[in-house]
Amino acid sequence: MKNALLSIEDTVALIASRAILFVSGPEHLLRSLPRGNWIGGTTSYFMTPEGGASREDRLFCTTFDDAVDARMAILPPNGLSGLIEHRFAHGFTCIVTPAFSTTLQRYAVDGPALPGLYNQPVFGWVAGVHLDRVGQDVPMVFDGATGAASADGLAALWVALPETAEVDLDIVNLFAPGDGESITFPEGGFDVTNCLIGGVPTNLAHYIVARGVDTTLPLVADYAGAMVNVSFQTVDAENGRVRFYAPVVPGTIYRLARTVADYGAAYAEGAREGSAADMLSCNCILNYRYAELEGRPTGGFVGPVTFGEFAYILLNQTLSRLSVRHALAA
Repeated sequence: MKNALLSIEDTVALIASRAILFVSGPEHLLRSLPRGNWIGGTTSYFMTPEGGASREDRLFCTTFDDAVDARMAILPPNGLSGLIEHRFAHGFTCIVTPAFSTTLQRYAVDGPALPGLYNQPVFGWVAGVHLDRVGQDVPMVFDGATGAASADGLAALWVALPETAEVDLDIVNLFAPGDGESITFPEGGFDVTNCLIGGVPTNLAHYIVARGVDTTLPLVADYAGAMVNVSFQTVDAENGRVRFYAPVVPGTIYRLARTVADYGAAYAEGAREGSAADMLSCNCILNYRYAELEGRPTGGFVGPVTFGEFAYILLNQTLSRLSVRHALAA
């Protein structure tokens, strides 16, 4: 696996070499790429070895040089079962879908229950736009094999690996549950009104405003041993409604996260758990904003800055990472 922030000319040359690629960058550059073995999604933000950067003249390209075969497509919102059906016997899947799309909401809610989802690594991210143009520009995904582009589909790249190769997929979550009261929801979804806080029925929006809750910190819950965040998108106190960037799960116990004192140190600690230089990672735009990561290194993690991350399921305010390693010869 090789990662590089490239000019359009260098990216075109890489595609011409028949490399298998996962590409991220501004829409106008992605639209200008020739057909080939790649999928892509829009973003204007990247983590580089020197730190976070906003670039409109570069594409972040990951080359899967371990791959022995690949196929790609854009799946519609009602065709998510194809994510499992088109897998190779040994390999992994990369996905990217637009922020605010029907497909994203469908995958967030229905994806975790897809039969066989967890049998093979699924890594990816949510395409976005420059923060100054949210509501003006539309997040897009691309299928390089056909030249298709979509504002509401899931671009998938299925990668086949040799039997000697193994895939590591995990997350670096800087957040842990705080010591505050438990929060549970009678119904799941992206939009909520009422919940139980410490067992007491409460309107969440009114609670947030009354307590002055810092909504740059997510809710955190234990999902089968992994700490998973649900981040706040909007708090509408007038109508008593809160919208999240990922759906809450009914009956799950959430707590507001503890404050992270030093993002840079926390990422450096996560980087020591593996070789960050040899993996693809994607980091949430909320971390980029709230931790002021522009120009600030994150322990060697490189990749696109995104509007959500996938490690099988949709994640928020998390760094997801994928690497390929080969078994040592006997």
